[in-house]
Amino acid sequence: MASNARIRYLITSIGSIITFISGIIVLLLLFISGLGGAAQLLFFNPAGAAVIGSSIVMAIIPIIWIILAYIIYTRADGGRRKDKVLNGVIIIFLGFIILLLGGGFVIGPVMEIVGGFLLIL
Repeated sequence: MASNARIRYLITSIGSIITFISGIIVLLLLFISGLGGAAQLLFFNPAGAAVIGSSIVMAIIPIIWIILAYIIYTRADGGRRKDKVLNGVIIIFLGFIILLLGGGFVIGPVMEIVGGFLLIL
């Protein structure tokens, strides 16, 4: 039975790592977009300010993904001795939030949700 719990936590941990990586990639792309906006401002194109502003605003969502993925990872990695049902419910809830926010690579939040359901069983 303990090996089944390890597999369930492993599925959830891998899902949170995938979500974390996708958040980092999206932040990197937004940073590159912001550099493009700065280059436009350098050549006196006022549209660069809009590009920079939109990049800053859009960066909020991947930061939320990363924070929620970290919470899920700590629940899946460090919370093994605690209540599995409570961990499963929290992981499912946070996985749905990440999925509704766009989720980057969709396989990450889906793996988190599946791992959460398996923890409840």
